[in-house]
This record gives sequence, C-alpha cells and structure tokens, in this order.
Amino acid sequence: MASFDNPPNKLIQSSSPYLLQHAFNPVEWNQWSEEIWNQANHQNKLVLVSIGYSTCHWCHVMEKESFEDYETAEIMNQHLISIKVDREERPDIDMFFMDACQLMTQKGGWPLNAICLPDGRPIYAGTYFPKSNWQNLIIQLSQQFTSSPEKFEEYAENLQKEMLRMAQPENVSKELNINRSELFETFEKYIEDVDWEEGGKTRVPKFMVPIQFEYVLDYYLLTEDPKAKEYLHLSLLKWANGGIFDQVGGGFYRYSTDRYWFAPHFEKMLYDNAQMLSLYSRAHAWSKADIYKEITLKTWEFIQRELKSPSGGYYSGLDADSEGVEGKYYVFTYADLKSILTENEFNWIQSWSNIQENGNWEDGFNIIYGSKAPLQVLEDLGISGEDFYKLKSLVISKLFEAQLPRVRPSCDTKILASWNGLMLKGLSDCAYYLEDENFLTEALELANFIINTLWDYNQKILFRTFSNNKRYTAGFLEDYSAVGLGLIHLFKASEDEKWLNWAVEIINSAIEQFFNEDRNQFLFSGTKNESLIIQRPDITDDVIPSSSTLMAICLESLFNYTGDIKFKKYYNILLPQTKEMTTAYPSWHTGWARLFLIETVGNGHAVLHNWNGKLQIKGKLPSWFTIINSNSLSELFWLKYTDNQSAGIYTCIGDTCFECVTDDDSAAEIIADYYTLGIE
Repeated sequence: MASFDNPPNKLIQSSSPYLLQHAFNPVEWNQWSEEIWNQANHQNKLVLVSIGYSTCHWCHVMEKESFEDYETAEIMNQHLISIKVDREERPDIDMFFMDACQLMTQKGGWPLNAICLPDGRPIYAGTYFPKSNWQNLIIQLSQQFTSSPEKFEEYAENLQKEMLRMAQPENVSKELNINRSELFETFEKYIEDVDWEEGGKTRVPKFMVPIQFEYVLDYYLLTEDPKAKEYLHLSLLKWANGGIFDQVGGGFYRYSTDRYWFAPHFEKMLYDNAQMLSLYSRAHAWSKADIYKEITLKTWEFIQRELKSPSGGYYSGLDADSEGVEGKYYVFTYADLKSILTENEFNWIQSWSNIQENGNWEDGFNIIYGSKAPLQVLEDLGISGEDFYKLKSLVISKLFEAQLPRVRPSCDTKILASWNGLMLKGLSDCAYYLEDENFLTEALELANFIINTLWDYNQKILFRTFSNNKRYTAGFLEDYSAVGLGLIHLFKASEDEKWLNWAVEIINSAIEQFFNEDRNQFLFSGTKNESLIIQRPDITDDVIPSSSTLMAICLESLFNYTGDIKFKKYYNILLPQTKEMTTAYPSWHTGWARLFLIETVGNGHAVLHNWNGKLQIKGKLPSWFTIINSNSLSELFWLKYTDNQSAGIYTCIGDTCFECVTDDDSAAEIIADYYTLGIE
C-alpha cells in the first residue's frame, strides 16, 4: 500500500476495495467513466487501463514495485491517462481487454495492463511487468505514438477486426443433432489430458474447475464408466488431503502452483468455495464417503466464519497475503509447531504433513497437508485409528487457535450477485443432498437478501454489486443466470414455489435485456449496461461456468418445471450453437456437455404423492433429476402426468411417465432402467 501521507487520487471516491487500495498511490489514477475518455480524446493521450482485484497477489507486487514508486508514477503521469478497474465489478471491461491481451500475447492473467488509443482501442497489453520494463515500455510507446500515430491506428484497426470476428463466429449450427456415441467420444476427448496420478488436468498451475466434475459425475451415473469413477475419487481425495484445502481453517484456495495440489496460491474466493459445497455434498450423497461430508462442513464453517456479511450476503474473497507475505497467515515454521504442540502431537503432524526443520515449502515454512494416508501414519507411529483421529482433532484445534492472533489476510467486502447466486446454489444443494435444515435456513436468508437488496422491483433490474450499504452497477448476464440457478435449486431443496416464481421473474428479465435478436445470441452485456466497443457472448466454462451455460441450464430447468414454451425456444437457440466447440474442446465446455447428456436421456423427476417415504437415491441420480413432494405444491406443469388419486412415487422422464409404485427399490429400478447409456 502507498503511504497515506500521499494526497489521495480520484480513486478515493470509489466503493471498490480494490480501487481504494490504490487511492493513495502517487499515480494519478482515474475511475472508468465517459468523462475520462473524453479527456483522453481532448488531450490526444495514450490511456492505461489497469485491471485487477483486491485479493490478487501479483497485483499487489506490481503496485508495490511500480505504482507506489514516485519515479514510475511520474513517468506514468507524464505520458498516460491512467484508469483503474476492478475486474469483479466490471467483468465486461475485463472480458474485452483480456480478449485483446490473449490475441496479442496468447496468454492472460492479472494484473491486466492494456495501453489504448484515446478512443479506447487497445494497442498493447500484458500482465505483470517488472518496474524497469514497465518504465521503458511507457516511454517507448509514448514516443512511437507521437512520431508515428498512423502505425498505432493501423494496428488498432486490425486488432479490432479480429476481435469482432471472434465475437461473431460464423457457421453456427441451428439444430442439435447428437447421438449417444458422440457423448462417449466427447468424454474420451475430455480425459485425454487427465493426470491419472494426481487428479485434475496435466497442467501447472492447476485449477479445480468444479463444473468439469459435475459433468464427470453425471456422465458416470449414466454410463458407469470406471474411468469416470476413478477420476472423480482421485481428484476429490487429492484436493481433500492436499495443500489446496486449508486443513486448519477449512475452505479451498484458488489454485495449486504445482501438479500435486501441495503449494497453493493462498487466495480464497467465494466462487470456488460455493461451487465446492455443491460438488462435495453431492459426492457424499453419491458415494457415502465420510470425508466428502467432512470437507463440505469444513468449507461451510470457513465461509460462514470469514465471508458472511451481517447483511445476509457473502463477501467476495480473502487476500493471499498478510503482512506483505503470501500465505503467511496459514503456514508454520518447525519452531512454531514445536512450541504449540506436545511431543505426541508434533510427531503426528510431522508424519502426516511431512514437516521439515527447514520447511516443506519455502523460506522455512511448512504447509499443513495430508502427505500420507492415515494407515501410513498408523504404521509410522504405531498408533491406532482412534488415536490418529483424536490427535488430528487436537492438532488442528491448536493450530487454529495459534493463527488467531496473527495479522489476517484482508477481505474484499463487496458482495457480487453472481457469486452469491453460486453460493445460494451451494447452500441449497447441501440442504438437498445432506438433508440438513441448517443449510436450508441459510439458503433462505441469502435468497431474501438477494431479492430484497439486489433486485429492483420497479425497474426489473438485478444489481451486481453491494458495498458500503449501497447497490450499484446493473447486473450482467452472469448475475441473472447465477441467481436464477440458485433460486431454482432453492425451490428444489425447499419445495416452495415462491422461489421458482422468482427464478421465472429474473430469467424473464434476463431474456429481455441480454438476448440479441440480430445475432440470435445471449450477450454478456445487456440493454442496461454500458455499450463497449465490442459486445460478445460468454460461452467458455472455466473456474466459473460461463454466463450462457448457466442461462441454458436455467432455461432447460424452467421449461421442465413450468411448461412455458418460451424457455424451450431460447434453450433450443442456445444449445446447438455450442456443439462444435463442445465436441472439439470439452474441457472448456463441460457445462454444455452436461446439457447434451440431458438432451440424450431426457430430464426427469419423481413426485412423492401422499407418501411419507424419502426415496433414498438422490446421490445416484443425474444432477438435473428432481425428487419433490407434491403435497404442498400446486399443479405444476410436470405434475399433470401423475395420477393424483393414488399415494406413491410417480416417475417421469420428459413427458413419459410410469405407473405409480410404493417403494424405493421399484422407483430406483424404473429410473435405472431408463437412465442408462451403457458404454459402447
């Protein structure tokens, strides 16, 4: 952070925690606005658009090296008009400049620094720059712009043409023709680059990407392909025992810097942990493995303790750094552990976490993780299983207490609609799969916060951001679709039609704002958002599923629940457009691959009518299959297929319904017989 002795720049007027971090830099930062672009045009000056977020480690590094440095700031102030953008507040701006950066450099990341012409068209982009490189780059670009502006103009024009081409792909299919063999081929292509020893994909750094594993689990339940099962358990267990999971305080870090899930990048983000609630609660219902429930509960304890706002919403994330050192809050020296633990406790942690006197990580620090399976520790120490878990509980408790006096990582306290939508889905899934009323209570509180605080009843607008007790920035497609999906899952968990009706309201508003009739696509930005130079759809599934993926899932679900043909109409437009990309690059389109499974086997539901049983097969069913009690519901669309005179279980796949049965096993047999693809 820059010294508060400096006079503040214009970022002091911002509500963004990230922008406020830069408010006392000697750089003359500005917020993104029409006014500042008009100024750039008037002065004919190059513009820096520097994009990051408050928990970004390398953003802090570049700030410390360059933006707090007076010499660098003087160079920037002389040659550039400088704009700071919080990528989490303005994902539309981030998307535009990230596309430009990836076209120029074939890579991207944050901080994202783009140099633009005065009209906003980028001519140079990159991520982190060391101070000397950054200074030289600014001076050279400014001199070249002064001496040869026509070269920059030509480059900007060619880049914009290529970005427009990318934003409007040609030869997009209008009809979905997919057969079962293509589903198998897509999965085989997906696992081509799987790390069969450590889980996840064979790349470093390694991200968890929960939507991929939702797809793999659905695929396994439909095919019983042993490769899918092996990959699921391998990855879920590696994460659960690795350094990527905070073994002391709970919750997942953002990514691993190595292939072993050992050394994390220590940011903790709401969107990761929200999705992990869904994945691990469902994995427990599927496998009954106790460790998956344990991880779910510890993740939830972390979120509730450190990310829940008194308002009822959830904060965005925790920084990787404390006291200027990445991970310092979470790691321990050998001497730390010796002083905190008894001899038996130290011997246990030394065996389980491979504790080294010089550190198992860097700078003498030890990361706490499960380097060995419990049986190996039992053999090392000659203890019983009961002793193992007793010692684990004592050690974790003592280490947690030892962390409390430390300087905590800073928290980004802004509340984002889309990430809270994912959190609503996570809580609802925990309530549904773990059958835990506590999660349902939390989900209801969050849903009420979203509707009462972020939704504008009069304008039919969902606001994206809530910070400092005010809401701002009209939501983007990802906000509407994530919140809509969260409400659908709350309906599924609560069986209260109120939440289904709210989902309908919000998705109807999204259709009006974001569907572009001329392009026949949902665009990321809508009619209530600022119109940037290039507008495009968002269809690639990454650590957060794409906004179009989430919208397609909402549309499919709402048609299945309400029978409103409008939802089917837009779903049928969206889905075929992604087939070619999904079959060619399934790792980046697994949400779409999951939807292709639905198209092949059909959506389904089981209605428990005047029947007191529970139908204990939730974990064995695809994620879209709904089990719901009809007693408290009105005549939903799909209930019309049931014979409401007899008590029992009514099972329907699409518009095909089977006769009423009165026991778990019979219902499970009907579903299993229909819901199977086999492996060809």
